[in-house]
Amino acid sequence: MYTVNILQDSTAANYERFTFPAFRYVLQNIEIEKSVIAIAASDLDKPLGLVLAGIHQDDQLAQVHSIFVEATHRSAGIGTALLTRLETEVGKRGCTKIEMIYTTSKPTTPALERLLYKCNWTTPKTRMLLCKGSVQTVLEATWIHKYSRLPSAYNIFPWVEITAQERQTIQKQQETQAWIPEDLIPFQYENNLEPLNSLGLRYQGQVVGWVINHRLTSDTIRYTCSFVRKDLQKMGRIISLYAEAAKRQYEANILNGIWTVPIEHESMVNFVKKRWFPYLNSVDETRGTGKLLN
Repeated sequence: MYTVNILQDSTAANYERFTFPAFRYVLQNIEIEKSVIAIAASDLDKPLGLVLAGIHQDDQLAQVHSIFVEATHRSAGIGTALLTRLETEVGKRGCTKIEMIYTTSKPTTPALERLLYKCNWTTPKTRMLLCKGSVQTVLEATWIHKYSRLPSAYNIFPWVEITAQERQTIQKQQETQAWIPEDLIPFQYENNLEPLNSLGLRYQGQVVGWVINHRLTSDTIRYTCSFVRKDLQKMGRIISLYAEAAKRQYEANILNGIWTVPIEHESMVNFVKKRWFPYLNSVDETRGTGKLLN
Protein backbone atom coordinates (compact mmCIF):
# COMPACT_ATOMS: atom_id res chain seq x y z
CA MET A 1 0.00 0.00 0.00
CA TYR A 2 1.26 3.49 -0.76
CA THR A 3 0.47 7.07 0.27
CA VAL A 4 0.79 10.30 -1.73
CA ASN A 5 1.77 13.53 0.03
CA ILE A 6 3.46 16.89 -0.48
CA LEU A 7 7.17 16.32 -0.02
CA GLN A 8 8.74 17.84 3.07
CA ASP A 9 12.31 19.02 3.55
CA SER A 10 13.16 16.29 6.04
CA THR A 11 12.72 13.48 3.50
CA ALA A 12 13.38 15.26 0.18
CA ALA A 13 16.94 13.96 -0.17
CA ASN A 14 15.58 10.40 -0.45
CA TYR A 15 13.86 11.35 -3.72
CA GLU A 16 16.71 13.04 -5.59
CA ARG A 17 17.26 10.03 -7.86
CA PHE A 18 13.64 10.34 -9.03
CA THR A 19 14.25 13.58 -10.97
CA PHE A 20 16.80 14.99 -13.41
CA PRO A 21 20.18 16.18 -12.10
CA ALA A 22 19.31 19.76 -13.08
CA PHE A 23 16.39 19.77 -10.60
CA ARG A 24 17.97 17.98 -7.66
CA TYR A 25 19.09 21.26 -6.12
CA VAL A 26 15.40 22.14 -5.83
CA LEU A 27 14.78 19.15 -3.57
CA GLN A 28 17.71 20.22 -1.42
CA ASN A 29 15.94 23.54 -0.82
CA ILE A 30 12.32 22.48 -1.04
CA GLU A 31 11.20 24.68 1.89
CA ILE A 32 12.86 27.74 0.35
CA GLU A 33 11.73 27.22 -3.25
CA LYS A 34 8.16 28.45 -2.86
CA SER A 35 7.57 28.38 -6.61
CA VAL A 36 8.16 24.60 -6.65
CA ILE A 37 5.87 21.80 -5.54
CA ALA A 38 6.87 18.16 -5.14
CA ILE A 39 4.41 15.31 -4.62
CA ALA A 40 5.87 12.03 -3.40
CA ALA A 41 4.55 8.47 -3.23
CA SER A 42 5.87 6.15 -0.54
CA ASP A 43 5.22 2.89 1.26
CA LEU A 44 5.94 3.68 4.89
CA ASP A 45 9.47 5.15 4.60
CA LYS A 46 10.28 3.65 1.20
CA PRO A 47 10.19 6.16 -1.71
CA LEU A 48 8.17 4.91 -4.70
CA GLY A 49 7.62 7.92 -6.95
CA LEU A 50 7.83 11.67 -7.40
CA VAL A 51 6.32 14.41 -9.53
CA LEU A 52 8.02 17.82 -9.50
CA ALA A 53 6.58 21.04 -10.90
CA GLY A 54 7.26 24.76 -11.00
CA ILE A 55 4.55 27.38 -10.50
CA HIS A 56 4.43 30.62 -12.48
CA GLN A 57 2.00 32.81 -10.56
CA ASP A 58 2.07 35.67 -13.09
CA ASP A 59 0.38 33.60 -15.79
CA GLN A 60 -1.30 31.07 -13.46
CA LEU A 61 0.66 28.21 -15.00
CA ALA A 62 2.26 25.08 -13.54
CA GLN A 63 5.06 23.39 -15.48
CA VAL A 64 5.84 19.72 -14.76
CA HIS A 65 9.61 19.22 -14.56
CA SER A 66 9.58 15.45 -14.09
CA ILE A 67 7.49 12.47 -13.06
CA PHE A 68 8.94 9.10 -12.11
CA VAL A 69 7.77 5.86 -10.51
CA GLU A 70 10.04 3.09 -9.25
CA ALA A 71 10.20 0.38 -11.94
CA THR A 72 9.08 -2.39 -9.60
CA HIS A 73 5.90 -0.47 -8.68
CA ARG A 74 4.65 0.67 -12.07
CA SER A 75 1.19 -0.22 -13.41
CA ALA A 76 -0.17 0.09 -9.87
CA GLY A 77 -1.83 3.50 -10.26
CA ILE A 78 0.96 5.46 -8.58
CA GLY A 79 1.64 7.69 -11.60
CA THR A 80 -2.07 8.53 -11.87
CA ALA A 81 -2.24 9.31 -8.16
CA LEU A 82 0.83 11.57 -8.33
CA LEU A 83 -0.41 13.54 -11.33
CA THR A 84 -3.97 13.86 -9.99
CA ARG A 85 -2.72 15.12 -6.61
CA LEU A 86 -0.41 17.58 -8.35
CA GLU A 87 -3.29 18.98 -10.41
CA THR A 88 -5.30 19.49 -7.21
CA GLU A 89 -2.46 21.19 -5.33
CA VAL A 90 -1.42 23.61 -8.07
CA GLY A 91 -5.09 24.47 -8.56
CA LYS A 92 -5.27 25.43 -4.88
CA ARG A 93 -2.29 27.75 -5.46
CA GLY A 94 -4.05 29.69 -8.20
CA CYS A 95 -2.97 27.85 -11.34
CA THR A 96 -5.53 27.52 -14.12
CA LYS A 97 -3.36 25.46 -16.46
CA ILE A 98 -0.69 22.77 -16.18
CA GLU A 99 1.81 21.84 -18.92
CA MET A 100 4.57 19.34 -19.60
CA ILE A 101 7.37 19.05 -22.17
CA TYR A 102 9.18 15.74 -22.58
CA THR A 103 11.42 13.88 -25.02
CA THR A 104 10.61 10.68 -26.88
CA SER A 105 14.06 9.19 -26.35
CA LYS A 106 13.26 7.37 -23.10
CA PRO A 107 11.85 3.83 -22.95
CA THR A 108 9.21 5.08 -20.49
CA THR A 109 7.68 7.51 -23.03
CA PRO A 110 4.81 5.18 -24.10
CA ALA A 111 3.83 4.68 -20.44
CA LEU A 112 3.93 8.43 -19.84
CA GLU A 113 1.70 9.11 -22.82
CA ARG A 114 -0.79 6.48 -21.63
CA LEU A 115 -0.83 8.21 -18.25
CA LEU A 116 -1.46 11.62 -19.83
CA TYR A 117 -4.31 10.20 -21.90
CA LYS A 118 -5.83 8.57 -18.81
CA CYS A 119 -5.69 11.89 -16.94
CA ASN A 120 -7.36 13.75 -19.84
CA TRP A 121 -4.39 15.84 -20.91
CA THR A 122 -4.33 17.20 -24.46
CA THR A 123 -2.88 15.07 -27.26
CA PRO A 124 0.91 15.66 -27.23
CA LYS A 125 2.26 17.78 -30.10
CA THR A 126 5.78 17.70 -31.47
CA ARG A 127 7.67 20.90 -30.64
CA MET A 128 11.25 20.21 -31.73
CA LEU A 129 13.55 17.68 -33.28
CA LEU A 130 16.35 16.76 -30.88
CA CYS A 131 19.40 15.66 -32.86
CA LYS A 132 22.45 14.11 -31.21
CA GLY A 133 25.77 13.27 -32.81
CA SER A 134 29.53 13.46 -32.87
CA VAL A 135 30.96 16.71 -34.24
CA GLN A 136 33.76 14.71 -35.85
CA THR A 137 31.23 12.70 -37.85
CA VAL A 138 29.28 15.81 -38.81
CA LEU A 139 32.47 17.47 -40.03
CA GLU A 140 33.00 14.53 -42.38
CA ALA A 141 29.82 15.37 -44.31
CA THR A 142 30.53 16.48 -47.88
CA TRP A 143 28.02 19.33 -47.71
CA ILE A 144 29.86 20.77 -44.71
CA HIS A 145 33.05 21.14 -46.74
CA LYS A 146 31.14 22.66 -49.67
CA TYR A 147 30.05 25.62 -47.58
CA SER A 148 33.09 25.97 -45.31
CA ARG A 149 34.64 28.79 -47.33
CA LEU A 150 32.84 32.13 -47.50
CA PRO A 151 33.20 34.96 -50.02
CA SER A 152 35.17 37.97 -48.80
CA ALA A 153 31.99 39.98 -48.16
CA TYR A 154 31.25 37.68 -45.23
CA ASN A 155 32.90 37.48 -41.83
CA ILE A 156 32.30 35.02 -38.97
CA PHE A 157 33.00 36.41 -35.49
CA PRO A 158 32.59 35.31 -31.85
CA TRP A 159 29.12 36.36 -30.68
CA VAL A 160 30.57 37.86 -27.49
CA GLU A 161 32.24 40.48 -29.71
CA ILE A 162 29.00 41.88 -31.14
CA THR A 163 28.99 45.65 -30.63
CA ALA A 164 26.39 47.74 -28.85
CA GLN A 165 25.67 49.53 -32.14
CA GLU A 166 25.05 46.20 -33.91
CA ARG A 167 22.67 45.15 -31.18
CA GLN A 168 20.77 48.39 -31.51
CA THR A 169 20.60 48.05 -35.29
CA ILE A 170 19.15 44.53 -35.07
CA GLN A 171 16.55 45.63 -32.53
CA LYS A 172 15.49 48.64 -34.60
CA GLN A 173 15.24 46.56 -37.76
CA GLN A 174 13.14 44.01 -35.90
CA GLU A 175 10.77 46.72 -34.70
CA THR A 176 10.15 48.03 -38.22
CA GLN A 177 10.53 44.93 -40.41
CA ALA A 178 10.25 41.90 -38.05
CA TRP A 179 12.81 40.01 -40.13
CA ILE A 180 13.64 37.50 -37.37
CA PRO A 181 11.14 34.87 -36.13
CA GLU A 182 10.34 35.65 -32.49
CA ASP A 183 11.77 32.36 -31.20
CA LEU A 184 15.07 32.93 -33.03
CA ILE A 185 15.94 36.41 -31.75
CA PRO A 186 19.45 35.80 -30.37
CA PHE A 187 19.45 38.08 -27.35
CA GLN A 188 17.00 35.89 -25.40
CA TYR A 189 19.49 33.00 -25.46
CA GLU A 190 22.63 34.80 -24.33
CA ASN A 191 22.48 33.80 -20.67
CA ASN A 192 25.33 31.33 -20.00
CA LEU A 193 26.07 30.94 -23.71
CA GLU A 194 29.13 28.94 -24.77
CA PRO A 195 31.71 31.56 -25.90
CA LEU A 196 33.88 28.96 -27.63
CA ASN A 197 31.58 28.52 -30.64
CA SER A 198 28.62 30.87 -30.32
CA LEU A 199 29.15 32.82 -33.53
CA GLY A 200 27.77 35.68 -35.56
CA LEU A 201 27.83 36.26 -39.32
CA ARG A 202 28.40 39.66 -40.93
CA TYR A 203 27.66 40.42 -44.57
CA GLN A 204 29.04 43.67 -45.96
CA GLY A 205 29.63 44.79 -42.38
CA GLN A 206 26.10 44.05 -41.15
CA VAL A 207 25.10 41.22 -38.77
CA VAL A 208 22.87 38.84 -40.73
CA GLY A 209 23.09 35.55 -38.82
CA TRP A 210 24.15 33.67 -35.70
CA VAL A 211 24.38 30.38 -33.90
CA ILE A 212 24.05 30.62 -30.10
CA ASN A 213 25.19 27.57 -28.14
CA HIS A 214 25.29 26.30 -24.56
CA ARG A 215 27.55 23.83 -22.77
CA LEU A 216 25.48 21.03 -21.25
CA THR A 217 28.29 18.85 -19.91
CA SER A 218 32.07 18.80 -20.18
CA ASP A 219 31.86 16.91 -23.50
CA THR A 220 28.56 18.16 -24.98
CA ILE A 221 27.43 21.48 -26.48
CA ARG A 222 23.84 22.24 -27.45
CA TYR A 223 23.26 24.32 -30.58
CA THR A 224 20.34 26.28 -29.19
CA CYS A 225 19.44 29.03 -31.66
CA SER A 226 20.54 29.56 -35.27
CA PHE A 227 19.33 31.88 -38.00
CA VAL A 228 20.47 33.59 -41.20
CA ARG A 229 18.63 36.41 -42.95
CA LYS A 230 16.02 35.03 -45.34
CA ASP A 231 17.54 36.34 -48.58
CA LEU A 232 20.81 34.54 -47.75
CA GLN A 233 19.39 31.22 -46.62
CA LYS A 234 19.39 29.49 -50.03
CA MET A 235 23.12 30.17 -50.31
CA GLY A 236 23.77 27.83 -47.38
CA ARG A 237 25.26 30.50 -45.14
CA ILE A 238 23.85 28.87 -42.03
CA ILE A 239 25.84 25.74 -42.91
CA SER A 240 28.97 27.89 -42.90
CA LEU A 241 28.16 28.95 -39.35
CA TYR A 242 27.57 25.36 -38.27
CA ALA A 243 30.79 24.24 -39.93
CA GLU A 244 32.87 26.85 -38.14
CA ALA A 245 31.14 26.22 -34.80
CA ALA A 246 31.66 22.45 -35.10
CA LYS A 247 35.30 22.97 -36.11
CA ARG A 248 36.02 25.11 -33.05
CA GLN A 249 34.27 22.62 -30.81
CA TYR A 250 36.22 19.69 -32.25
CA GLU A 251 39.55 21.50 -31.91
CA ALA A 252 38.73 22.04 -28.23
CA ASN A 253 38.16 18.26 -27.87
CA ILE A 254 34.47 18.65 -27.02
CA LEU A 255 33.17 15.74 -29.02
CA ASN A 256 29.37 15.68 -28.74
CA GLY A 257 26.69 17.99 -30.06
CA ILE A 258 22.95 18.37 -29.65
CA TRP A 259 20.98 20.33 -32.24
CA THR A 260 17.44 21.51 -31.54
CA VAL A 261 15.16 22.32 -34.49
CA PRO A 262 11.71 23.90 -33.83
CA ILE A 263 9.15 21.95 -35.82
CA GLU A 264 7.49 25.11 -37.20
CA HIS A 265 10.67 26.01 -39.10
CA GLU A 266 9.92 23.69 -41.99
CA SER A 267 13.04 24.47 -44.04
CA MET A 268 15.33 23.54 -41.15
CA VAL A 269 13.37 20.36 -40.43
CA ASN A 270 13.68 19.36 -44.09
CA PHE A 271 17.39 20.18 -44.01
CA VAL A 272 17.91 17.86 -41.04
CA LYS A 273 15.98 15.05 -42.70
CA LYS A 274 17.68 15.49 -46.06
CA ARG A 275 21.26 16.23 -45.01
CA TRP A 276 21.92 15.33 -41.38
CA PHE A 277 20.29 11.95 -40.79
CA PRO A 278 23.24 9.82 -42.00
CA TYR A 279 25.65 11.68 -39.70
CA LEU A 280 23.66 11.69 -36.45
CA ASN A 281 23.53 9.16 -33.62
CA SER A 282 19.84 9.78 -32.96
CA VAL A 283 16.92 12.06 -33.82
CA ASP A 284 14.19 12.31 -31.20
CA GLU A 285 11.32 14.69 -30.55
CA THR A 286 10.31 16.97 -27.75
CA ARG A 287 6.56 16.99 -27.25
CA GLY A 288 4.26 19.29 -25.34
CA THR A 289 0.93 18.70 -23.67
CA GLY A 290 -1.28 20.41 -21.10
CA LYS A 291 -4.57 20.57 -19.27
CA LEU A 292 -6.94 23.30 -18.13
CA LEU A 293 -7.74 23.11 -14.43
CA ASN A 294 -11.19 23.74 -12.99
